[in-house]
Amino acid sequence: MENLLNEKESLELIGQMISTAKNNLQKGTGKIFLLWGYLVAGISFGTVVLSMILPKETAYHAYLLWFLMFLGMPVHFWLLKKREHERLVMTYIEKLMRWVWIGFTISILVVVVGMLLDTVILSYFVSDAKGDNFVYWFQWLLLTPIMLCLYGFALFVSGKAYGFKPLVIGGIVCFIGSFLLLFSIHKTGVVYFQQLVLCVSAVAGFVIPGHMLNRKERKDV
Repeated sequence: MENLLNEKESLELIGQMISTAKNNLQKGTGKIFLLWGYLVAGISFGTVVLSMILPKETAYHAYLLWFLMFLGMPVHFWLLKKREHERLVMTYIEKLMRWVWIGFTISILVVVVGMLLDTVILSYFVSDAKGDNFVYWFQWLLLTPIMLCLYGFALFVSGKAYGFKPLVIGGIVCFIGSFLLLFSIHKTGVVYFQQLVLCVSAVAGFVIPGHMLNRKERKDV
């Protein structure tokens, strides 16, 4: 009887932790998702438009728009600090998810910084690795599908942990997008296709869940 009671108490405790985590997810998290969702979607769409407008020999300059991502970092930390201030308690689930997203960020930085350094080395030492050949360097064609796969992993795990289906669906969309990009990596126009898929994935994985979280925050919290 005592063991049965302990099992019931354990289940109740787990249920309370999940409920608290869901409630905390609604408090301010939607704004963070919207920040990065709109930033990624806007930059990816802008990259496509700008690369079509610029002359062919300088079209790769459109990808410099991605440096605007750094502008989101101070806003992100401000929103995060505000969210932490409003949160009364942090559950084990939230601690675990925090490390999942930290691991996601580190993974993105490792891939991007590694490729940027390789680009600098190629540009400096290899004379024909400049100009319009920039977008055809194979490692850059792998960057977007790798990022989408990492996005999908973080969103899928977070959605399952918090019991929030829009994040799970967004993660699945990112997985599908990553597969499509890898499948079409040698096709003509793949560079534009990659940016458009990234834009759609950002909307599905971050913008839509972000608006839903904001609506739930106003309604339930």
